[in-house]
Amino acid sequence: MTNRSGAIPYQLIREMMAAGYIQGAAEENIQPSSLDFTVTDEVYRLRGSYLPRSGEPVSAIAEHGALYHTNLDLPLEVGGIYLIKLRETLALPPGIHAVSSNKSSSGRIDLRSRLMADSVPRFDSIPAGYHGSLWLEVVPKSFPVRLHPGDRINQIRFFHGDARFSSLEHRILYDRYGLLRDARGQTIKANEEIIRDGITMTVNLAGHELVGWSAARSATNVLDTARFDHDPRDFFEPIPRSPNRELTLRPGMFYILVTKEKILVPPNLAMEMANYDPSKGEFRSHFAGFFDPGWGWREKDEERGTAAVLEVEAFGQEFVLRDGQPICLMVYERLIAPPDKIYGTELGSHYSEQTGPRLAKWFKQ
Repeated sequence: MTNRSGAIPYQLIREMMAAGYIQGAAEENIQPSSLDFTVTDEVYRLRGSYLPRSGEPVSAIAEHGALYHTNLDLPLEVGGIYLIKLRETLALPPGIHAVSSNKSSSGRIDLRSRLMADSVPRFDSIPAGYHGSLWLEVVPKSFPVRLHPGDRINQIRFFHGDARFSSLEHRILYDRYGLLRDARGQTIKANEEIIRDGITMTVNLAGHELVGWSAARSATNVLDTARFDHDPRDFFEPIPRSPNRELTLRPGMFYILVTKEKILVPPNLAMEMANYDPSKGEFRSHFAGFFDPGWGWREKDEERGTAAVLEVEAFGQEFVLRDGQPICLMVYERLIAPPDKIYGTELGSHYSEQTGPRLAKWFKQ
């Protein structure tokens, strides 16, 4: 396909489909540097989380690890562990590997999904040359969710070689594009705390009267993904700005927060929110990690940048989060080529203009 290293863009994902490397996928599900997966009606309620052993297909887990076989006619119960077969299958050539992530919308409703593949003893990772089926482990953590066949709650990014940038390359990109902006659109001056194997962003607990949302653990309403008019207060409790600009994160609770800074992804790059860093505190700041080329990108430089919404969960003990505290690390990735279509322009988006702690697309805004 190419001798260049990097994430595979829109037009080459389309070529992979035409070549038979990706089967069962629809072209309208291609994003600038990723592909949305679609769920089928083949569902199993599991006794617990499983991973395949060497030589073991995921279908074998469905056979011996399931409490029962079901479908999407019934809502997925809170805390239930479900195995759902995907419509797509892969027949990758030796040089292409992939990683997957929750989509932003499913992350924002605390619907956890992890990709599973035949004989692959780890989640969310597809080795180079993989041939086989694809499944999702799906767990609603905060409230029941009614899915429908064809729903897209997980996505995959394909790679040829190593797409990562070094700290020096991140600094060069930052100085070239002004990757991080303040509320006025001005580039924030770089320092060692901002640029360290990626771009550090901080939490905004002062800039809005409503600084976030917390999942209402007593919620019994079912979130139906066929509806886009859910009342937020049936599922979440608003978090008003506090006088001391602090928020105590409680273990097991789920929060929607937003970054103080705005960030942009130039059309020739991709980005991913890095995995949990224990040096930042006892919390996880995201369950949906991919940002496509064009995020926050606009023709006028002074208009560039969009805040990032965070899906936050504390663990271990209560943790006091304060305004301006580092909360996530954004890692840029090189692309094999600029995508034919970029985020927020040629391809529609529900979140390209978000400013505050915006909930998922299924809620009245």
